Amino acid sequence: MDESLAAAQGHVSALSCFPPSVGRDVAVAVVKPLAAGLGNPNTHSLLRTDRQVKWTMEVLCYGLTLPLDRDTVKLCVDVYTDWLMALVFHRSSTPPPINRDPNLYVQKILRHLYFLFLPRSDQESPVYLTLCQQVLSAVRSLVRKSSMMSRETWETLLHFLLRINHAMLAPPTAAGVLSDLSMAVFLEVWLQSCSQCFPSRLLWQTCRQMLHSWKHQPAVVEQWSRGTAALTSRLLPLVFGSSFPPFKVSDEDAALVPAAMGDRHVSHTWFRFLHMFSNPVDLVRSASGASQDEVLKTGDDQLPGIFFRAMRGVNELVNAFLGVAVVNREQPEQLQLNTGITTRIHFRDRLPSLGVSVSQSPFRDHLPAHGLLRPRSGSAPPTPVNIHVTDPPPPRTSPPSQKREPKAPYKFSLTSSSRHYSSLLPPFPLSLCSSLQHLPHPLRCNLDSLLHLFGSWLFDAALITTDSNLSERWAAGRAEACGTLCRIFTCKKTAENILSVYLSRFYLVLLQSLQEACPLVVASILLNSTGLFCCDLKGINLLLPTFISVLESVLLDRDLIKFKGLVSLVDLRQASIFILLSLLPLPLQLRSVQSQVSLAGKLPASDVTGGNFLCLKHRLFSLLIGALQTETDTCNIQLLLSAMLNVVHDSAAVAAAGSLQQEMESQSKRTGRTRRNSGTTSFSGQSDAAAVLWVHMVHFLTRRLTSQWRNDSAVCLLALEVLGGLAKVEVQVEDMERRRVVSSVCTYIVFQCSRPPPLHSKDLHSIIVAAFFCLNIWLTRHPALLNQQECLSEVLEIVELGISGSKSRQKQEVKWKEEKELNPASLRVKEAAEATLNCVMQVSGACTNVDRSLNEDAVIGSYCLTDSNLKKFRYFVLESSVILGLLEPEPEQAQSPSLMVVIRGPSGCNSWSLQLHLLPRSGQALTQNILIPEKRSVTPEVSGTQCGVKHHLIPENIKRFPSVKADQSIPALHNTVTHEVQQQLDYLQAALKTQNQIETQPRGCGHSGIMTTCRPPLPVSNFQVTRLFLSHLGLLTPESVKDPGINGILAPLASLDSSLPGFSEKLRCLDQLPSRTCESAFVLYMRAGQRTATEILRNVENYRNVQINFLDFLSSLGQPEEVGRQQQVGGANPSSSDFAAVLSDSGGAVFDGRRFVLKSTDALMDITFIVPSTQTCTGDWLKSSEEASSSNQNHPDVRSDSTPKSTSCPAEGMKSCCCFSEVFDSKSKILIVWAECFEDIERFPLSDLLSETRTQTENSASNVHLLFIHPLKTGLYRICFHGNVSSKLGLVAPLVSGSVVSRRSLGFLVTEMVINCCHRRRLERDSAPPPHVRRKHMINDIILHYSSRRSEPAFYSGLFHR
Repeated sequence: MDESLAAAQGHVSALSCFPPSVGRDVAVAVVKPLAAGLGNPNTHSLLRTDRQVKWTMEVLCYGLTLPLDRDTVKLCVDVYTDWLMALVFHRSSTPPPINRDPNLYVQKILRHLYFLFLPRSDQESPVYLTLCQQVLSAVRSLVRKSSMMSRETWETLLHFLLRINHAMLAPPTAAGVLSDLSMAVFLEVWLQSCSQCFPSRLLWQTCRQMLHSWKHQPAVVEQWSRGTAALTSRLLPLVFGSSFPPFKVSDEDAALVPAAMGDRHVSHTWFRFLHMFSNPVDLVRSASGASQDEVLKTGDDQLPGIFFRAMRGVNELVNAFLGVAVVNREQPEQLQLNTGITTRIHFRDRLPSLGVSVSQSPFRDHLPAHGLLRPRSGSAPPTPVNIHVTDPPPPRTSPPSQKREPKAPYKFSLTSSSRHYSSLLPPFPLSLCSSLQHLPHPLRCNLDSLLHLFGSWLFDAALITTDSNLSERWAAGRAEACGTLCRIFTCKKTAENILSVYLSRFYLVLLQSLQEACPLVVASILLNSTGLFCCDLKGINLLLPTFISVLESVLLDRDLIKFKGLVSLVDLRQASIFILLSLLPLPLQLRSVQSQVSLAGKLPASDVTGGNFLCLKHRLFSLLIGALQTETDTCNIQLLLSAMLNVVHDSAAVAAAGSLQQEMESQSKRTGRTRRNSGTTSFSGQSDAAAVLWVHMVHFLTRRLTSQWRNDSAVCLLALEVLGGLAKVEVQVEDMERRRVVSSVCTYIVFQCSRPPPLHSKDLHSIIVAAFFCLNIWLTRHPALLNQQECLSEVLEIVELGISGSKSRQKQEVKWKEEKELNPASLRVKEAAEATLNCVMQVSGACTNVDRSLNEDAVIGSYCLTDSNLKKFRYFVLESSVILGLLEPEPEQAQSPSLMVVIRGPSGCNSWSLQLHLLPRSGQALTQNILIPEKRSVTPEVSGTQCGVKHHLIPENIKRFPSVKADQSIPALHNTVTHEVQQQLDYLQAALKTQNQIETQPRGCGHSGIMTTCRPPLPVSNFQVTRLFLSHLGLLTPESVKDPGINGILAPLASLDSSLPGFSEKLRCLDQLPSRTCESAFVLYMRAGQRTATEILRNVENYRNVQINFLDFLSSLGQPEEVGRQQQVGGANPSSSDFAAVLSDSGGAVFDGRRFVLKSTDALMDITFIVPSTQTCTGDWLKSSEEASSSNQNHPDVRSDSTPKSTSCPAEGMKSCCCFSEVFDSKSKILIVWAECFEDIERFPLSDLLSETRTQTENSASNVHLLFIHPLKTGLYRICFHGNVSSKLGLVAPLVSGSVVSRRSLGFLVTEMVINCCHRRRLERDSAPPPHVRRKHMINDIILHYSSRRSEPAFYSGLFHR
């Protein structure tokens, strides 16, 4: 560098030896004729020989040093810039010697032009700036257009640019406004030289030394960042291949690297240019010993901003090598802090786990982001008071691009002596909820390689400390370094090992940075560490106490005053919540793990664990509840609520496991009594802790649901889902606690239904339907609640409100139900209330062991529902909603009135066997003996005795009493008789008179008139059981069978004609409609590195291809159930088999639907889990039922009857089942994928799976929910969810992307996730009626086609005939 500067200063013009006036006059006299001929093609140069040209150039060199008060300097610049183009084309105005050897003369011209850039008194004048720009523009044009430059010319040109930049940038004061353009031209020329004439090693060393002395100038770091970014965008495809996501820069920056630059030159140039800037921490070291006055005097107040911009450049390079591209969604706003030139930091803009877009993956093109795609007005950080905001940029009309925004044009302020530098801010996304699916690319480099490149800079920058009061000025750059380190380690691959030296330094950075509690640094670490505890970093759990303390300071502080103006508080809380989600299962998972490293000297007293991790459980649970109390953002509240069910169920599972172990120990020998007693105390404490936690969560949810949250539909919906999940958690609590939940849900329904009509919308009705569904869960899970009269009355009032739109009891008024008009909030709300009423009827006072699945075939003992079987039944319709099938047994088969009843209603199909007994069954023999007495012989003494008895209808002495007016109140019979009645009475009197005459005639036979003993008749053996049944239940009344006379409306009790064709098929279709909501999910296993659908489907064929934890997970999803036997079983489900026996040596393929599936069934839901394999019909495993049936018609070898058989196509066997048709009817599919390698999630072949089903459409992939489960080394499981979140209903609980769950809770939470996803889909679609509504429609269709409109006499006559 010294030799280069000395060579530049060694040349001195001969005119400098003369007085200034002489040199000025000579220069003016020489340059004016030369300048006059420039640009004129007909003008020939006055200089013809080399000596003339050289002498003239000496004069021009002197003219460049003259003052700017005249045009001499300008004319000299015009002449030289015109002669520079001799390397591009020849002109007649150019001297012939220059045209003959342009490289030699251009080298001399460049050496002379250096004098123009030397410091002078008038260098701030506009004329001087214009001349310098003219020279730099000429140099840029020369490089772009010339193809004749020799190596010596290239080196001279590079030396020229180094010298002029050194002259402007080397002084300690702030450089002038020309430094930006000068550095930009230097960058472009240098990169052009690397393509056409690679600089020598000495020139690289000179450049590095000079740049080291220019680092205190903002323009240097800006142009260095531009150059490294442009080179990196060219380098990545060469290193990682074309499939690696490109690092997109602006077109202006991309043009800096010539397209003709070879691959080898690109790599060499990138490495040398990267290290040209050296370590940015040198800026801190150079300024650490200076006082504040010295800093302000020398211009070092810009150093913190330069340091931050350098670390920002490193951050962009790290993102590029990780395969993460920052999307610029908003125009950057240029801000200047009072600390100098630092810009306001939007840390969330650069997070791989928060708001970063990633390259396209095989399925990301079709899947929308999971989360809340809504712009939050409060997402942008507020502008602090001490920040100066420039004029806002014009609004953008084009859609957001993935390219970095081009740099703003260079603007020169000619009135300011010091230039304020501002860098472009990184963009930030619209939503952070969807960012967790944006993962770094699987082909990214190893972290060790990345740390070899940037580790020393990042670690040094993260650990800088200064003793002066200006230490906060460096916090922005340090925060950038800490955030970049967190992002690097968070992107660790599944099977990747990181050097321990890097891990130890990283942990040291986190400990020191979090303990110092600098707001900028803490915010940067939190926003970039959302996945830090779920990527299997060795020893990361040692930082658990420190992170808990930091999370407490963020989540429990409602105001966060120290972070205001730095980052978005909503985003900071959200990042902290994601970290909390990954920490919650750790204490219970690592409760017995002892800490092997002592950090007592590094941690505060409150952060030191008590030897194990179990002592942190209470802090984490308290932190979760406290965060819910202070959080106000809707999205963040939903994230916290999703963690509640995970925590409560995990605690209850631990307590249940402890209780089971306690029972096993209680049956063991007495030798372990002492140990057993201590364990009992521990297990009972865990059980109590789980119950207390359950009560706290329920109290909090019910209180907020009816107060603060009741106007937020998204939060309320998720809270109701969590409450429904808590109803399924088995804990020992008082019934009063459960009663409180039911009362709170009822209160919430009343509040929502009582809203004014303008506020009613589809979303509001969806929330009311969800509340009824939550109420159904609690009633079916805890039927004892309905034994309480108050609870039953409250539930029935809510049902009445949902069906009719109002309650009968309103304050002091009572309105009879007959007088009310049906005006429900909506049809959906009415249907939901009807479903709740069905639950109450099924649960309240329900009998045990009630068979709910027998139909006519099972009653008669046949295997096919035929017309001959139906003729044995009588079918009636009650209130146009219930179909009764009545079968009277044969007389020889029944000793007492018996009846078989098949009741088909909206709530399902029930079978009853009824028998009529006058006394209990135990007294049946005694009853028969009393009714049939023994015969007695008649004695002769009494046989002939006859007694005459005269019967009196009224007292004989009634006429002796006088009559009164009361006796006349009842008129005489003859006064009330009409003519028609009188005729009937006359006929009756005549008949009586005739009968008396016959009785008084003497007997003509020889028999004596002996009166025999009265005996009861023998019991009848033929009953009219149907008439008795209908009459005893109050269904057979004159009003119930009377035709209302309205077309289309039947009597309350009507009969059906089962002899009509198609009646049996209609009943069969009705029986196949499930009474519970049937959903399905498909479970897949993806080994590390697999890319095709065939490989994934083949894994489950053998247990050796899957992990043992995967088989445990399958067993937790449900019970094995044989396909095709659902119609022949009752509630006990005798077809359920032992999981291990069914599994055999399979890896789960036995549950592919050909013979077995996994079923999870309760009173409301029926979920089928299918594990597809290659043996499954590949084209049908994701088809709908209609498509599967059409495909069966194309294969004549497939049987079409209803008899189940083993087949290679699961759809055929499932369509013959009771509710398996629902498995394939849904357009939305749920795929549960067990991923061994987390990086393979981005390359999951969803498109291949959909294309093989031949059902792929434009929106087919968007209707697929993907739930990825990745096992961690700690025994926990990391969740990644991709789903359709285009609705306004928010997140789906309880599994969100970024959460971590334990093995104990995985199956339960996955089942709940499937239930909630399916429920959300039904809420969003009006075309998905509940099961009881579909059954109601089918019943109405049967009544419409098969009702028998008989007259009343014909109806009664039919009851008396079999």
